[in-house]
Amino acid sequence: MAKVTVTRKQLLKEPDQFITFSGKLIAFGRSHLKTILIGAGVFLALIVAAAVVGQISNRNESKASRMVEQALAKYSAALRDTDAKTAYDRAKDDFAEIFNRYGSKSAAKIARIVYGDISYNAGDAETAIAMYSQALDDLGDASSLKNIVLSGLGHAYLLKGSHADAIRCFEQLSRDEEMTMKRGALLNLAWLYDKAGEKEKSRASYEALLADFPNTMYGDLVREKINS
Repeated sequence: MAKVTVTRKQLLKEPDQFITFSGKLIAFGRSHLKTILIGAGVFLALIVAAAVVGQISNRNESKASRMVEQALAKYSAALRDTDAKTAYDRAKDDFAEIFNRYGSKSAAKIARIVYGDISYNAGDAETAIAMYSQALDDLGDASSLKNIVLSGLGHAYLLKGSHADAIRCFEQLSRDEEMTMKRGALLNLAWLYDKAGEKEKSRASYEALLADFPNTMYGDLVREKINS
């Protein structure tokens, strides 16, 4: 999300790419970045990971859990005095060891979601895509985390510039009855469709956003786009 999409740190994780809106969306995204990131689930995965990992009792699971906690602590400490890319570089070997030694354990499966976010924040789209894709396979459709991971995957594809794949992810989210991540998915779909020249689909996505989320903080910007 680098130009102006409303995704995760670049709009995602800083792809902000809603190109027009007279630059208003870009300015809005920058001033509300923290809210956008939280809404996109960037930090929610970390919270969930801590809760799940803390409940694991199996011996190997416990070892994997401790390694995840240590890797997260190392990454968090690095973030306090450096940037996301440097913190990522400092922690990547720790996560690689977790996946190599305990890749089939529940703690490692949850860690893939976290590491997907960490990779995304560092600008490593390929690793983020790999982590989120594997996490989707690990979790299955019944998982309450599925939409969070799918949103992360869509944002990672955006970061990579693979718009067709991003659309596929956001379309899936927009069709789900579960509202988690749906707002951001509709917003990104509207922008992506507009960029692809599919004006009717873009407009329909904007209208669906207002219908499902009438109090969205993007309301004025979306109405301006619809009426333009």
